[in-house]
Amino acid sequence: MDDKLDEVIKRYPVTVKSKRRIRGAVLLDTDKGICMIKTYAAGKNRLLFEENIKKLLIDGGYSDVDYVIPNTDGELLTDDNSGNRWLMKKWYNGEECDIKDIHKVLPVSANMAVLHKIMVMGQKNAEGMPVKTKKMDLQSIFLRHNKEIKRVHSYIREKRQKNEMEICLLNSYQNFFEQGNVAEEFLKDSGYDKLYEETVRHGRIVHGSYNYHNIILSGDRVITTNFERADIGIQIIDLYDFLRKVMEKNSWNMETGIQIIEEYNKQRKLGKEEQKVLYALLLYPEKYWKLVNFYYNGKKSWMSAKNYEKLQRICSQEQERHKFLKEVKKLLI
Repeated sequence: MDDKLDEVIKRYPVTVKSKRRIRGAVLLDTDKGICMIKTYAAGKNRLLFEENIKKLLIDGGYSDVDYVIPNTDGELLTDDNSGNRWLMKKWYNGEECDIKDIHKVLPVSANMAVLHKIMVMGQKNAEGMPVKTKKMDLQSIFLRHNKEIKRVHSYIREKRQKNEMEICLLNSYQNFFEQGNVAEEFLKDSGYDKLYEETVRHGRIVHGSYNYHNIILSGDRVITTNFERADIGIQIIDLYDFLRKVMEKNSWNMETGIQIIEEYNKQRKLGKEEQKVLYALLLYPEKYWKLVNFYYNGKKSWMSAKNYEKLQRICSQEQERHKFLKEVKKLLI
């Protein structure tokens, strides 16, 4: 593998001083700075779409992204003799965002808002091609998930012998199922369809995986990486995903959640429909549904201790989560 990698690296306009392996890639210390090289499985058009997004950001004054470095032939992808396709990206020294440190979380929230302001592609991408996208139908997703929760509840209730996790799922069902139904009804009147139509018309881009794994902090700089899941989509979903994960790690601390939303709002004012959709997303018990789904699709002859611990933690955080939802409703609605 090392010989094969060295042959690929020779086709790039860099001189390597040292290299070290990280998860799924190799970091290179070069005369052009830190770079990363890894295999790329998606197609060329997908890569062009990702690079167009980064070009939008760079042209908009935001250059702290992991843009692809062309090889000596000017190509973004490099084939080796085994049929693998490689790419080299600009990389950075720094650290992941500690989502338990509010002083690091807030700049990351503000950074997201800055990205969202710039990541507006219009009806055509930088290559002049029409933008294609597939609607994320949240209404259908909520409805389907609610049916799954109800189906699993009925299945467990009819079992003669129940393990600890199944008993916990039964005892917590009513609370979370009601939340799912309320969120589904609230979403109907949120203006989601209008928001989606505006999103497509303006070509607004969602990062799709905006979390601490894909953010590098280097001094005062917030660097955004890994746009593999970026697409035309409702940008507020990025904020929801980031906010939910931070809140879960911080036991739904109300002040932390409100500060994250306010910090985003300082850089990019949330619209009326965005506020309602964000509240509906926060109201939906996604983590609970995920555990229900894992349980139902896994082996039922044994109990996953890890998932049982997660379920207990979710239930123990419900009081603080309700306090946060009550406060965030005042802020958003």
